[in-house]
Amino acid sequence: MNYRECLVNVAPYVPGKNEEEIKKEYGLDKVVKIASNENPYGPTPNIKEYLNGINFSVYPDNYMSNLRSKLSNKLNVNEEKLLFGNGSVEIIQMISRAFLDKGDNIVTQLPSFSSYFSEAKIQDAEIRTIKYNENYSFNLNEILDLIDEKTKIVYITNPNNPLGTVVTKDEVYDFVSKVPNNVLVVIDEAYFEFVRNENYVSGIELMNEFRNVCVLRTFSKAYALAALRIGYIVAAEEIITNLEKVRVPFNASTIAQKCACIALDDETYMKDSVGLIHKTIDYIYERLDKLNIEYIKTQANFIMINVNGASKEAVLKLMKKGFIVRDGFPLMDNWIRVSIGTLQDMEEFLKVFSEVV
Repeated sequence: MNYRECLVNVAPYVPGKNEEEIKKEYGLDKVVKIASNENPYGPTPNIKEYLNGINFSVYPDNYMSNLRSKLSNKLNVNEEKLLFGNGSVEIIQMISRAFLDKGDNIVTQLPSFSSYFSEAKIQDAEIRTIKYNENYSFNLNEILDLIDEKTKIVYITNPNNPLGTVVTKDEVYDFVSKVPNNVLVVIDEAYFEFVRNENYVSGIELMNEFRNVCVLRTFSKAYALAALRIGYIVAAEEIITNLEKVRVPFNASTIAQKCACIALDDETYMKDSVGLIHKTIDYIYERLDKLNIEYIKTQANFIMINVNGASKEAVLKLMKKGFIVRDGFPLMDNWIRVSIGTLQDMEEFLKVFSEVV
């Protein structure tokens, strides 16, 4: 079979092992998965009431009218500036298909979300990267230096995954004002609901002045709908019109659309769960400080911890004790990423962590 040559350099996405695999492999009764930045408190209970009366015989609403209207009102943006995807990952795929030809390039930071890289490779585009600065944040000035006439997309993950840091309002504004207006600036805000930094600003606030700015968001994290795969982009109407040309019809299921609407109607539940996660993060800081362990203060629902050695060995030790965490991030060989579970889960994790790592 003759496959596209660019696929030689594309690795498929590899998720972490699930709880049942680990139980079986290591003979454990209990396993805590704190590897995928999921919300341990689950979605609003109101969703359960809806699931009993679904009509499975008809296609989903391709325009996603109810969700589009509800989100438009919440964000105070025109409905025509919204587009939905099977998770924000599918929207990154749409962006790549709509903007990238062979020989074009994207610019972003290492480490950041892997889908930026894989989707660019599939389009035969060049990937240009910079390293994080001394504060583990995006080095926006160095990104500007890499932009040229072949640059089509700049990705800014804010908060960053996996580092958990943010770039502030003044930094983002100054950066965007210097980017050529024919370069798409994608600000990925998958974790923005968890931000506590008062100097943070959403890219949505910049869109009226800068039409080349767009924002990615998801219902997978704070709203705890990861299994339903639904995310969205906010962008200028011209951008949305062209992304629609590469969108797969009926790409968000009826269940995903309805549950996203229900979640938006119960913002109190989401904010309460985020508040619990914030309290748990503060507890983790306190414990890691006592252990004299280096970590990066986070504005998301995960934390990077320095294990002062091979992170793969640390991950294996923790896995054998029933805790699934992530490693393998570029330029971060000595670090592991730990998602924030319940307070009880994290108390147990830190006890084991202090013993084996």
